[in-house]
Amino acid sequence: MTENNEYRFFPGCLIRARLPHVEKSARLVLNRLGVGLSEVEGASCCPNPVYFRDLDHEAWLMLAARNLAIAGKPMMTLCSGCYSTFREAEHALDESPMLRRKIGEHLDRLGLKLPSGSRAEHFARFLYEKVGPAKLEERVVRSLKGLKVVFHPGCHLVRPSRIHEFDDPDNPTKLEELVWALGAEVLDYPRKMLCCGFTVMGVDRDLSLRMGFEKLKIMKESGAQAVVLVCPSCMVQLDRNQRLIEQEFDTKLSLPVFYLTELIGLAFGESSDSLGLGLHLVDVEPLVRELLGLEEDRDVDVSPSRE
Repeated sequence: MTENNEYRFFPGCLIRARLPHVEKSARLVLNRLGVGLSEVEGASCCPNPVYFRDLDHEAWLMLAARNLAIAGKPMMTLCSGCYSTFREAEHALDESPMLRRKIGEHLDRLGLKLPSGSRAEHFARFLYEKVGPAKLEERVVRSLKGLKVVFHPGCHLVRPSRIHEFDDPDNPTKLEELVWALGAEVLDYPRKMLCCGFTVMGVDRDLSLRMGFEKLKIMKESGAQAVVLVCPSCMVQLDRNQRLIEQEFDTKLSLPVFYLTELIGLAFGESSDSLGLGLHLVDVEPLVRELLGLEEDRDVDVSPSRE
């Protein structure tokens, strides 16, 4: 952890705009773990690691460097896309003295300085490397035993592996250990690294929906009761677009999708209401009630403090 466990908090545009419950669950969990979060004042979009970078690489790099510079402390993000942007921007600046000088000149005009060293942290990587499965398990007050899930890693947390250097890029399993620590069972399934298709939506809607359908179909056929993930783009595609996918392919999937922080929150004693689970488009409440054996899900009053 950083000194005093303090991070600048960068949830990302998509979470703030469409998935506020994800931010809520993350704040609750990180607060329980004693992590202090403060806003990055004046932050912009990260920006997007796909479209924006391909349209204007220098502008993309400048915006990423500006966000890193104004943070002033290591940043923690909830978004795999933001994390990928910051890590890849840091790498590009370290690898190219010419780019570093050019971006540095732009920042100088804003009264900012280029940061040195890695300053971006993905919340899930933080949980694995700085907290760890064993310590996470110690804090569980409500085991998720009996829950069978599949983990969807997404594209941007482990790739490109030469930059991220976190887990096997073809078969990542580290974050699954965190889910096992909560008491749930993580099932294996084919084509784990298949993209959900969210990013394709902007250029080919039909292809995007087909990719989402293929991914959900494979996970459903594995016998999983739910999906666990750590990327807001994947959350939008697999949860919020699931009904659209069902309509497009005349099928019924009804596969609940959880952000990792939501499952941790449940295991830590938080209720569905406090985690905002009612904001999911695919209803997770019946599964939560069945799992916890409750007529009505309520908080377990064990937390030392709340935000």
